[in-house]
Amino acid sequence: MTTEPEVALVFSPEGWVEGLHRHLTDHGGARVRQVVMEPSLALEEEYGTLIVSHRWPALTRPFVEAVHARRRRLLGVFDPAEPAGRDHLLTLGIDRVIESDAPMADFLEALVSLAPAPSDDAIALRELRGVAGPAAPGADGEGLPPRVAVGGPPGGGATEIAIELARAGSRGRGPTALIDADDVLPSVAQRLALTIEPNLRTAVEAVEYGMGDLTGSLVEAPDASFEVLCGLPNVAAWSQVRPGEVLDVLDAVGRARDAVFVNVSNRLEDVGVGVGRSRYGITRAVVGSATVLVAVGSGTPVGVTRLLGWIADAHSLSDAPVHVVVNRSPADGFRRAEIADEIERTFPPTALWFVPHDDHIEAAAWAGSLVAAGSFTRAVAAIAADVLPARPSAHRARTRRHRGRILTGRTGSR
Repeated sequence: MTTEPEVALVFSPEGWVEGLHRHLTDHGGARVRQVVMEPSLALEEEYGTLIVSHRWPALTRPFVEAVHARRRRLLGVFDPAEPAGRDHLLTLGIDRVIESDAPMADFLEALVSLAPAPSDDAIALRELRGVAGPAAPGADGEGLPPRVAVGGPPGGGATEIAIELARAGSRGRGPTALIDADDVLPSVAQRLALTIEPNLRTAVEAVEYGMGDLTGSLVEAPDASFEVLCGLPNVAAWSQVRPGEVLDVLDAVGRARDAVFVNVSNRLEDVGVGVGRSRYGITRAVVGSATVLVAVGSGTPVGVTRLLGWIADAHSLSDAPVHVVVNRSPADGFRRAEIADEIERTFPPTALWFVPHDDHIEAAAWAGSLVAAGSFTRAVAAIAADVLPARPSAHRARTRRHRGRILTGRTGSR
């Protein structure tokens, strides 16, 4: 028995779309798995062939390449009164083209010819990327530059640390970028008094669908020392962005910058749909793709407990080195030692840092500026130098004390 081809049909007001959909529904010949309203759905859903009009605005070469990367085919439909439409489809790399007024038998013959062989099934996005994302870029010292994911439990100050790391990293390594991928409470734009547009959505459209220029999505930090890609201003809009799209943006930014810092949310689980919730696991994907994790928590008993919980979840997604930052840490050496013992006993990190409270942080938050030079900036600069060494070398054993901060390390991979 011959299996009917499985197809996805891009929605369009053109008459042939409704006619083809009705014919396939009533008479068979092919099974319509999805009517695609947005380009991202065409990369998420499972099917064999995508049927698309030459007039679809999202039909670009990057989009076609993304569909092909998932072992899917494209049937392009053009209006015979517009011969340029056929040329446009062929230029984009469409697998086969057909006139919009062609008989239904010709449509079915084209769909059968494009159907993948049983040994060449289409790859879903989750299979292409993996559950936690692709292999860490540059993990072997080659390819893309370091990707540093900065996150932690609520109230730990991960956003402030991420911002300062991006600034300090630009001084020691070269051009850096900070991407706000916090899909729960994105706040980099507000913290630095930046405009809410352009943002991550703009970058996704540029990278995935060729709509605009990626560099136009990046804005300069207040002192122009690094660039920022702001998060989505509407929390509910995060459900419209897929992890694979975000990872593609990180890759694209990384190809033009010496280091990429990513501020992620406090939630690492896939918690379903709703306000303040990520349906598609963006934070999980970013953490899984990071070359370095920076886990940030406050220097209180409750803060440390929450921090260790976040680290446990993050470590289950990634084997990347983990730098633990105890933010707003107590000045008392005894309390610091107690915190260090608790963290070391529960999860021995690659490095443990204590960052003191600094009044300059509050002043900068009110002004929407970067933090003025002081104990905070000096502490984070030391972290950046260790996270982004001039020549990355994996698993270096190190133990030292410097200006009241405790830094411990372990040899070998965990």
